[in-house]
Amino acid sequence: MLQIQITPSEDGIVMVVRGDLDVEGSGELRTSVSEALRTYSPAHVDLELSGVGFIDCSGCRALLWARRRARGKGGSMTVVRPSSLVLRLLRLLEFDRELEIRGTPEDTTPLTLEANPGLNCRGR
Repeated sequence: MLQIQITPSEDGIVMVVRGDLDVEGSGELRTSVSEALRTYSPAHVDLELSGVGFIDCSGCRALLWARRRARGKGGSMTVVRPSSLVLRLLRLLEFDRELEIRGTPEDTTPLTLEANPGLNCRGR
């Protein structure tokens, strides 16, 4: 079961996600994002994923969907503090080309595997 905590921030909202972002969790994330965008009308959404222990392709697609949804409402979305598992899969699928990914909300430098060699998918 996915747990999502929503907190207002200076720029919009922070959504802290914990649990598995799989087929079931993806639906829960989509529902929560839709409700948060409707309720708060934020200019920006930080989606904090350090507590995500598992993610599959449906979870990755849900992140792209959330970004499109936020942009469709005139806002933006950043993936913040992704677990190493999440970051690896996003990089493997090249979704990091579409998603803004940061180590912390205050960072201005995108989080990459090159900046974190221990997360390199190629095993080098």
